[in-house]
Amino acid sequence: MSAFDRDEQKIHDALFRITVDASGLAGQVRNRLNEEIPRSAPRRVRRPWVAAAIAAVLVVSAAAVAAGSFDWLIAKINPPFGEIVEPVEVSCEDQGIRMEVIGAQKYDNRAIVYLSLQDISGQNRLTEQTEFRDGFSVTVNPPETTGKTGEVGAGGYSLGQNLLYFDKETNTLYYEFNIASDTPLADPLELGSFLIYFDERAYENEPVAVSLSDLAETEVTPLREDQIWGGTNVPDDRSGLTEALVPGRYAALPSGEDDQWLSNIGIVDGKLHVQTGKVFGKEFGSSDATLSLMASDGELIAPDYELMLLGDGDQRLLGEDGFDDAVYKYEESVFSVNTDELKGYTLCYSGLVHSGVEGHWKVAANLSDTSRQMRIWTSDIEVDGYRFEYLTLSPLGLEVRGSYEGDKWASEMSLALETGDGLIPLEGGGGSQNADEHTFNSSWNTETPLNVTTVTAVIVNGTRIPVE
Repeated sequence: MSAFDRDEQKIHDALFRITVDASGLAGQVRNRLNEEIPRSAPRRVRRPWVAAAIAAVLVVSAAAVAAGSFDWLIAKINPPFGEIVEPVEVSCEDQGIRMEVIGAQKYDNRAIVYLSLQDISGQNRLTEQTEFRDGFSVTVNPPETTGKTGEVGAGGYSLGQNLLYFDKETNTLYYEFNIASDTPLADPLELGSFLIYFDERAYENEPVAVSLSDLAETEVTPLREDQIWGGTNVPDDRSGLTEALVPGRYAALPSGEDDQWLSNIGIVDGKLHVQTGKVFGKEFGSSDATLSLMASDGELIAPDYELMLLGDGDQRLLGEDGFDDAVYKYEESVFSVNTDELKGYTLCYSGLVHSGVEGHWKVAANLSDTSRQMRIWTSDIEVDGYRFEYLTLSPLGLEVRGSYEGDKWASEMSLALETGDGLIPLEGGGGSQNADEHTFNSSWNTETPLNVTTVTAVIVNGTRIPVE
């Protein structure tokens, strides 16, 4: 694609995404360049404002070309799949964070994306630990109905995320995303996020600043079985779990965060009970606490079990009918140790603290038709109980749909591609199964772009499946 064609395409894409409102136009054009307009909705523009809207688009597009984020990416980073992606350079901004899809390419159910995040607020909040986690989204087409039940089959996608480069000076991160979906990806390719995790602080077996030597029997509150929200190693017979520590604010934890604290500590029926509290339902901040006792010789002792309880704004424990009103979460760890020798132990804390931001980031990329760069064929070859029925080769690797025997699904297979120059090993890229119908959908990745015309067969656990 020539530079002139690329500029025209950017202008076309930007025009497709904007609407114009005569009131407050100047302050809205930039934001509206990144808004999605439903295809079914008419795009009406008042004639007096058409020229202004086009002028604004030209300015933004020219700035993107001048910045040359795609050319910079190829020249500076030289990413593994740079030779097969096409320029996109579409961005959106929220909460002082700009997300830009620099380049991408899509092959039916597969895509490779080069994406950047930049903190434009001046706060330099991004770090090498920044990630999207479960906030990232990829728009896929709805899955087809299943043949046996007529119900909608399971659909989903997997993400391979790789941080390529961190520009500390501009506080910009550059990522590679390798996407594999059970169903074709939407056209245009749509990517978004509602969460961005900036940083993570980890604490491992940090001493809690409390003395255990003077602890005694402490006040408790009655506990009903329906007040036990969850737990770890909770006894099957809960009839003996009738008491819990009274929630409070006993001391700070080593993280020093206000959203988590040592709620109470004391001896109950000859066992050491330690209760932590935290603000419930926060997306960022402190994780659940892990407590242990460290003996004088350094040995770490885990609790016998741990109860998870919920409380309201007045720190009263809630039952099942009140869980929706929870404000605080309490975790009570119970240790079986000689309570007369507690002075020889140290209470230790492990946990994580996350910083981040919630927002709305969404971009769409119009990409070229790549169907001629793919090879699709059917097969009826069975390998170790798995029947390979529908295979697709693309420059990103191999996708297989098929069926399996038995009740259990195991996805560990050794795959390679046979070419005239030798074998190309593949790495697992994700997949899913339909346990009711015993079908699977799996993908395997290449390390560098694949020339599909050179592939003569797929080798699965030593079995050869010829490319037809």
